[in-house]
Amino acid sequence: MDALSVTLISAVTSGAISLTLAWVSGRQQRRDSERVQRETRTMAYLNPLRWHTAEVHHRLSLYATSVERDGCYPPAQVLADPREMEGKGADWFAGKGVALGSSVWMTACLFAQMTRTRHDLPFLRLAGNDDTRLPGLLQKVHAAFAACEIYYATQSSIGTDALLEPEGRLRSYREFCDLLAEPDRRVWADPVTWFLIAVAHGERRPALQRVLDALSELSAFLDDSLAGGASLRARHGAEIHRPRGGSPGTGTGPGAGPGAGAGAGPGAGAGGDLDATAGASSGPDAGVGRGRVPSLSPHPIPAPGPDPSPDPVLRPIPAPGPNSGPDPVPRPNPDPGPRPGPEPGAGPGLDAGQGPDPGP
Repeated sequence: MDALSVTLISAVTSGAISLTLAWVSGRQQRRDSERVQRETRTMAYLNPLRWHTAEVHHRLSLYATSVERDGCYPPAQVLADPREMEGKGADWFAGKGVALGSSVWMTACLFAQMTRTRHDLPFLRLAGNDDTRLPGLLQKVHAAFAACEIYYATQSSIGTDALLEPEGRLRSYREFCDLLAEPDRRVWADPVTWFLIAVAHGERRPALQRVLDALSELSAFLDDSLAGGASLRARHGAEIHRPRGGSPGTGTGPGAGPGAGAGAGPGAGAGGDLDATAGASSGPDAGVGRGRVPSLSPHPIPAPGPDPSPDPVLRPIPAPGPNSGPDPVPRPNPDPGPRPGPEPGAGPGLDAGQGPDPGP
């Protein structure tokens, strides 16, 4: 084979390798670009849905906790009928009516995110069985709200009203309140308002619990899918206020526990629910509240030394004397050594000081 043939074969081989590498590299870049776009699209839908799920769950939990404790939720007891919102000014929505109005707005934002996710679900690439679990969990939330007489078609309409077109962003609370002040637009959100008014008065508890359970299940799924933390726990934990110097166990400063009276021992004082017989104490446990361990009474420990003036219980045993009376507490006596011989006049086989055997 001459040099020309070798050169020609080398050139053809190099060209083929270069074309193959370029094709493989381009294909890998396209795949990476598509994967990034899918992940970005997925995060753009699932992260907002996750956030609004946690917000609505937290807000409805405030209703449920207050109703369980007091039988009602006073901050939302500002209306008897949604039509009373007509003519309300911004000062009412930003003041007295903010608890009820913001609850309606948060629920509408959740409906908007759920509607967007359901519409674009075919274009989302989820891992494993998530593409079938997510629609099922969304439907479960829809069904829970439908049991509250907020029907599925109404939920989608409320969610659409919460979106601004063509920007596609959610309305702010102020912009949404402008809709609630208009009778023709407010009427679509009336089912949500009716439900929240009823819950605020202590009604519809089973329906409220069903909604909370469905939201909790959806939130746990989204946390796992996005490899994030527990969003519900983080959202509820953000509302807990612990004063500086307080202990996590009691949430108060030193010397007071929840439900314990001032200066009272564990379970004592007004509001304590432990031992009702323990009144206010003034000993070493005074000021110890529930959640703290009471101090124990000190136990004296004798100092080392030949005669350290120990505790009476630990005093040394005195040696027996001729005039010593019987020891009230039998104690082991030390071995006195070999016994002395018999006294004069004592018979054989009798100990010292022992008389003759009186006989039978």
